[in-house]
Amino acid sequence: MKQNLSRNQFLVISLTLFAMFFGAGNFIFPPNLGREAGQNFYVAIMFFCATAVLLPVLGVAAIARAKGLQSLVRRIDPVFAVLFTALLYLTIGPLFAIPRAA
Repeated sequence: MKQNLSRNQFLVISLTLFAMFFGAGNFIFPPNLGREAGQNFYVAIMFFCATAVLLPVLGVAAIARAKGLQSLVRRIDPVFAVLFTALLYLTIGPLFAIPRAA
């Protein structure tokens, strides 16, 4: 079933993805990377774009296509799906992000 997004839904999803992936590291790191790379500037920026843009977009696309992280990981093993998802959410929130922001 193909569902069209309204303009408001599209805007909310776009801004959410932008906020998730564009942090201080993506604002500060590229100029420093360019300065440090010297004459290898284009190679450094190419690999930075691959790891900071392409891989996250592919990850979001894979989870969206599978209709959720649980159904994507459940293809491996149902027990692994629960453990992986719980560890992933704990790592992202209470174990790293919250102490760092506090």
